[in-house]
Amino acid sequence: MKKIKLALLIILSVIILAGCGKSAKEEFFDYTKKNVTENSSNDISMTIKDIKLTADMKDSPEANVMVTQLKDIKVTGSMQHDVSEKATNTKLNIEALGQKIPLEFISKNDDMYFSLDIFRGISKIASQFNSELPSDEKTLSAFDGKYLKLSDADTLEIDSKSATNLTKEFQKEVSNYFTSLDEERFTKENDVVTFKLTKKDVVVLAEKFNTLSKSKKEYKEFVIPDFDEMIKNLPKALDAKFNLNTKTNDLAVALTSTFDKKDEGFIDSIEVLYNYKPNDKQVAIKLPAKKEIVNVKEIEAILAPYLSDELDEELDEELDEELDEELDGDFNMADDEFKELVKELEKEDFSSFSAAESDELLEEYEPLLTEKQYKTIEKIFKNK
Repeated sequence: MKKIKLALLIILSVIILAGCGKSAKEEFFDYTKKNVTENSSNDISMTIKDIKLTADMKDSPEANVMVTQLKDIKVTGSMQHDVSEKATNTKLNIEALGQKIPLEFISKNDDMYFSLDIFRGISKIASQFNSELPSDEKTLSAFDGKYLKLSDADTLEIDSKSATNLTKEFQKEVSNYFTSLDEERFTKENDVVTFKLTKKDVVVLAEKFNTLSKSKKEYKEFVIPDFDEMIKNLPKALDAKFNLNTKTNDLAVALTSTFDKKDEGFIDSIEVLYNYKPNDKQVAIKLPAKKEIVNVKEIEAILAPYLSDELDEELDEELDEELDEELDGDFNMADDEFKELVKELEKEDFSSFSAAESDELLEEYEPLLTEKQYKTIEKIFKNK
């Protein structure tokens, strides 16, 4: 979860960073600054341009089918920003596995709402994998037109105010970092300004984020505890190429990830394309009405009949794990229980037991006993 937060903060901050300078560098930052300080509305899209398989998987039918399915995934939609109202509205349509899934986020100030219309599409996709998610009309219609308020305390495990403050401070760090970059990294041909972001930049920004998170008590929940391991597990190469058309304000981003052979995956590299194009669809951003907002408890109540069996199975698994841990030596029999056991064993006749049978019984009791208790039981068996 925290890795996702970090990635989102870095990506968003790169897109909305502001700086100063001239030439291609200045034009790039002028565009990003304009998107923050003025009302804007953009059409956005995401497609997977290319996926290269590792040499040992190129002839695998299963891997090639999966690649085809991945390359068929498309995302289209729009993003609107109202500066005066401090509001944004992001609407996306995701095409995947033969389904169209709507995704919508609405935010104003520190409040964010997530549309539950997505549930129908997810349910249909899940059914292809024999999932137990409900697909009946009565249950699905209960989610239609409803929104989950993500900023509610029972929804997020984070303090939204602290998250907002941290994001603002981090954006300043990002701005300062990009302002310090060499002019040579920004080039212009005709009307297009090009800038490349590398894995080194991502690592530097990630380090700045983690350092900032450690700087104040209110930010401590955002510190990445396994930070070094996370950096180590990044793809072998990360390259993001930004192409900004200064005449039309179209922005195209090509993100390429190349993986290390030691990762033992079937993908060698993947290239994803993002496009942002201004449009004239600016309209008032409408927040969900009170009757359209549901909380986590209401959602759980709707899904309870379908999740109860799964929860029972999970509980059984947890109990089994706890029992296994106890039998591994984390549990010892209480003294009063042990005394009762000794009384019962002393009543039994073990004279007909072979040495192997006695050892087998001792082996069963050993995980439950202290060393002193074990010796007492051992003596009972041998004396018999």
